[in-house]
Amino acid sequence: MALLPPDPVYTIRNVDNVPVYSLAFSFLPGGLERLLAGSKNGYVYAYNLQTNRVQQKIQVGQAPILHLIHTDSHLITQEKGGKLKVFELTNSGYEEDAVIEVDYPGFCRFEANTKLASLYVPEKDYKINIYNFNGEKLGSLEYDDASVKLGDVMCLKFIEFPCDRPCLLAGYEAGWLLLWDLNTNKCISKLQVLECPMSVDYHLEQQRGIIGNASNVIQIFNLGRKDLSLTLKLDVTIKNPGINKVKTRSDGKVFTSGGWDGHIRIFSWFSMRPLVVLTEHKQAIQDVAYSTEKVSLWKAYIMAAGGLDGAITLWDLYNSKQ
Repeated sequence: MALLPPDPVYTIRNVDNVPVYSLAFSFLPGGLERLLAGSKNGYVYAYNLQTNRVQQKIQVGQAPILHLIHTDSHLITQEKGGKLKVFELTNSGYEEDAVIEVDYPGFCRFEANTKLASLYVPEKDYKINIYNFNGEKLGSLEYDDASVKLGDVMCLKFIEFPCDRPCLLAGYEAGWLLLWDLNTNKCISKLQVLECPMSVDYHLEQQRGIIGNASNVIQIFNLGRKDLSLTLKLDVTIKNPGINKVKTRSDGKVFTSGGWDGHIRIFSWFSMRPLVVLTEHKQAIQDVAYSTEKVSLWKAYIMAAGGLDGAITLWDLYNSKQ
């Protein structure tokens, strides 16, 4: 049985009272620790994690910011409707460096290989295009077996395997999970899963991944160590249907789901059972992010969650041995 939910270490209320669609931690040289939140109104709010107040408000566009990432030198955003913008971080702030126009009406978030400055961007008709940070198209991933009806791209996850073998997991509307070899741009494995996979994540050391979808079942899958074949391991049933986000923590101890019911469920990777159900949010969870470094205010790795209720909750959970 799951434990009674603890309290968050802090709850950030959006200053403009708008839904939160995307989150990303940013740790920059000089000790600047921030949490970036992409919102429904087309702004990115940069919260200083020393004060938990808005330090900067960046207008990206008019559409909701479905996804964002932050590197040491760039902020990359994705608006509803598909448009991506690449901002360079300069001494005077963020300067727009490139715009990638994409005709994509769905909710799939782009993925990135920050080491090679490559972006993997969903397109209409089950296509995934590859761009660099300058907005130049480098190639595309298109499945060539007409007998398999994939549907639209729903979710992506970049994986860097040992021996310089970058791959991309892609979930498709009709209930397919494909593994693409990015050295050859060829599909090397596929797996039938439940329809409408909304989010996928993978932990390299665990050699296991998670799929959240529109049902009340979270699917766990394996990737073969040698041949990278995809196989289903088990199904984990939750109370209410609909998962917008699944996320594994980097230490491989826990993974998280964010649901349409506003609940955040923390699972043990070892027992596959829920450790706790967090019920702080009153509307659907849109994104969950784990900090890659300890946040100095709490001297701990922090999990952030944001949703349609406009709140961002910060949590210090199961960190005693991290």
